[in-house]
Amino acid sequence: MRKTLCTRFLAVAVAALLSTFALGQSKSSKTAPSSKPAPRMPDGKPDLSGFWQGPLLRTMFASVGGPPFTPAGEAAYKYNLTKTVNPEGLCLFAGIPRASISGVPFEIVQNANRVVFLYELMTTWRSIPVDGRDHPKDIELSFFGNGVGKWDGDTLVIDSIGFKEKLSWVDDDAHPHSEGMHVVERWRRTDWDHLSHEVTVEDSKYYTKPWRFSRVFTKMQPGQELMEFACDENNLDREGGRLGFGPHDPSKYMTPKK
Repeated sequence: MRKTLCTRFLAVAVAALLSTFALGQSKSSKTAPSSKPAPRMPDGKPDLSGFWQGPLLRTMFASVGGPPFTPAGEAAYKYNLTKTVNPEGLCLFAGIPRASISGVPFEIVQNANRVVFLYELMTTWRSIPVDGRDHPKDIELSFFGNGVGKWDGDTLVIDSIGFKEKLSWVDDDAHPHSEGMHVVERWRRTDWDHLSHEVTVEDSKYYTKPWRFSRVFTKMQPGQELMEFACDENNLDREGGRLGFGPHDPSKYMTPKK
């Protein structure tokens, strides 16, 4: 049975896998094709619904040769490394694009007007309209931003702006983002068992150019669903004195029991 902890989910075991997964997200895309085609909704659109999961990937920059920082971005990164606690250790939401590298399962629920993402990670959610609307003129900043969706053929495209800058990281390695970050996600169900996800991030305050990150999520086995995740329950980050500045050090974590 899967166990839910607020400690980066058995980070010792994850760290042993990082050498495989962090070499580049392209390897995660090399998945065996399913014998069943992707299902479709009554309106003919691809049906993205289901329970999905993939491995934890700590950084979004492995495939682009490192973060293309501006001077302000370099300064913000050094600040996060030396003076900022991992927001997830404080039970603050991952938001996007950080949720895109998480190894924690999520569910997609879809109808003709909305696509909803339900995350096991801290029991969070986001509801994306796909009815042709644009972003509102006045946006209250949030961890997940304000997202609006549209279909580009068989691909769901989600455009998100309006992010909180403080106490929010791009990924697990403390890379920063500003309030001006612009995230475009492309979701495509390639067959019954696989969900392709490509993220393009633009943030001219902290990065000299946009970058892309891609991966493939796998459909969970029948009978596996999301679990309740109360972040402050058994928060070993906080209770165990692991809330130092910068990214978590996996060596500080207990060896998971078999």
